[in-house]
Amino acid sequence: MISPAINVTIEQRIIAWLAAQDTEAYLVGGWVRDRLLGRPNYDLDVTVAGDGLRLARRLADDFGGSYYPLDEERGTGRAILEDREEHRLIIDIASFRGLTPPESSSLGYRPAEAGPAELAADLADRDFTINALAVDVRAPEQIIDHHDGLADLEARLIRPVSDATIRNDPVRALRAVRQAAQLSFALAPETTALIRRDGAAVAQVSGERVRDEVTRLLALPYAAPSLEQLDNLGLLTVVLPELEPLRDLAQPPPHHLPALAHSLETVRALEHLLAILFSEPQSPSHQLRNLPFLDPLLPFASRLQEHLEQTMSDGRTRLVTLKLAALLHDVGKPAAETVDETGRIRFLGHHKAGTMLAVEALIRLRLSRVEVRLGEIIVRHHMRPLQLAKQKRVSARAVYRFFRDTGDAGVEVLLHALADNKATYAPDAQDEQWPHLVDLVSRMLGDYWEHQTERVAPVPLIGGSDLLREFDLQPGPRIGELLEAVREAQVSGEVHTREEAIALVRDRLSE
Repeated sequence: MISPAINVTIEQRIIAWLAAQDTEAYLVGGWVRDRLLGRPNYDLDVTVAGDGLRLARRLADDFGGSYYPLDEERGTGRAILEDREEHRLIIDIASFRGLTPPESSSLGYRPAEAGPAELAADLADRDFTINALAVDVRAPEQIIDHHDGLADLEARLIRPVSDATIRNDPVRALRAVRQAAQLSFALAPETTALIRRDGAAVAQVSGERVRDEVTRLLALPYAAPSLEQLDNLGLLTVVLPELEPLRDLAQPPPHHLPALAHSLETVRALEHLLAILFSEPQSPSHQLRNLPFLDPLLPFASRLQEHLEQTMSDGRTRLVTLKLAALLHDVGKPAAETVDETGRIRFLGHHKAGTMLAVEALIRLRLSRVEVRLGEIIVRHHMRPLQLAKQKRVSARAVYRFFRDTGDAGVEVLLHALADNKATYAPDAQDEQWPHLVDLVSRMLGDYWEHQTERVAPVPLIGGSDLLREFDLQPGPRIGELLEAVREAQVSGEVHTREEAIALVRDRLSE
């Protein structure tokens, strides 16, 4: 049985503070749901009969927190507090949404008396029944349930509050899939029907709101099944129309999937790879496939995890952008497709056309400049590790040039190459390149993290001023070319001192 227990922490102090105010106040939405499920949630949503902006400001002042007006038209303010455990607690206080009560009933665990008409209308305006639960701060032991949300919590279902749930706010179609994945719930049949009927209107929703739902989904350890669910519901290519031309695009062997299915499989393979490296609980076995010969990568597991968990913007990590890039990495193939005289399909240069399309998609999703740049580098260079792995010998110069062009995004490019390669082959197909690719990635990660100054970013032996002084050159591109030649000679072991660097420049100039 679900228990409505409330944590005895700063949250209880906030509830007591709200109860002491001269206004009706109710905890609503996700915080109530998650407390009933025993899940941590540091975002409190409060709806009040009075001025939400003013109450949020007073709460922030009394608790020594920060205040932000979220929506002045709807009377919504935000207070941000830090508790003793250094949790960042966000309290959003809003004036009642609705003005007229719906036809409803109070059902479920320990039902309370129905709140005021404004509360009933507020709850009727929410998305799903499990998010339409409320608690009166003056009686926190009782749950107000107008829409059978408690029963849906027990049944683990995402069910709409009304027939207009998705039509009133199409981004809820994305949220339904994301919350189902997050909570390990299922979509009720009527939820699926409403998404199919009204979900396409998400194309008219602001890029910021779409971005927030998509990136929260991608932040989950196993987002690939939900991406497939979005596609089955007709939403994936509404959000990312660049993917639609990939749907039935045939690919030559060893590819065993059309291009869109391959892109989804690349995300799945990436998540599986990271689950193994990071020793996370694996998803159901049918969602995974065996990935042998990973031992060379295990010494880098902790650094890979730390790298991918770096925050880029608004709490979004590098891993989120990597998954987006994995989804978009082949969007240039339709434009690059050719068929030679033997009937073989080729996509030469697809990474170039794909880079432009991927950047446009990431900008449309309102990702930050650094996120767009990371996605751009991954898509532009995603073929390079695969091409290097086919060579009998990969020189130090080639590794240097790779990281010169990709920077710290080279780590993501290498991980993407592993996932891309694994998604290419059928589960039972022989993949002779896999061990070579793993060894190459291991070597390059070792160079990046353990030999940075020798092989990735060598300490300069000479600078532009040295060349201007020693050789009476003029400032210009030639200076950069000569310095680059010196750096490449350093990483290959041909040059070790300033004198040798000067001699190398002299030889180049004499040519």
